[in-house]
Amino acid sequence: MKLNKYVKNSLIAGITLLVLSFYAEHKFYLSVSEVNFNEEKATFEIIGRYFIDDMQEVLQMRYEKTLNLDPEQLSHNIDFYLKRYFSQKFDLRLNGQKVNLNYVGKTFKGDQVVILLQSTGVQDVKGKSLEIENKVLMELFEEQKNLIHLRMSNIKKSAVLISGNSIFKLML
Repeated sequence: MKLNKYVKNSLIAGITLLVLSFYAEHKFYLSVSEVNFNEEKATFEIIGRYFIDDMQEVLQMRYEKTLNLDPEQLSHNIDFYLKRYFSQKFDLRLNGQKVNLNYVGKTFKGDQVVILLQSTGVQDVKGKSLEIENKVLMELFEEQKNLIHLRMSNIKKSAVLISGNSIFKLML
């Protein structure tokens, strides 16, 4: 009877460990960016949300190992590196022409850093092709997905961009 109880408990423990191994923490690699066209100002306004620890890791990998994006211990030169990084990883093109995007700044919301970008004046967008390229964090995480929400006067479109397919194209 004791052997049977021992085998039964061992079997239950083994199954429990097996099941728990499938539920091990797996990080979710997703960013969300809103691309809005402000008709009054004729500018694109971009709000991107990224996890602080992921953004810090990519900045440390590319630029300086000591960079800190923690709001409590923020590196003094972090805006310089965020501006530099986003100028290389986030692009808009109208009819194949690059739209100049300016880094406006950052804010923090919980465990996310919110990045604000804005284009210079853009005239006559109707009937033109628009390409939104977002390769942010893709060199760090192969599983990275960058969700884009585009909002213009009568257009509301969304796309999920992944490594190897990081451009959202449409006609305006």
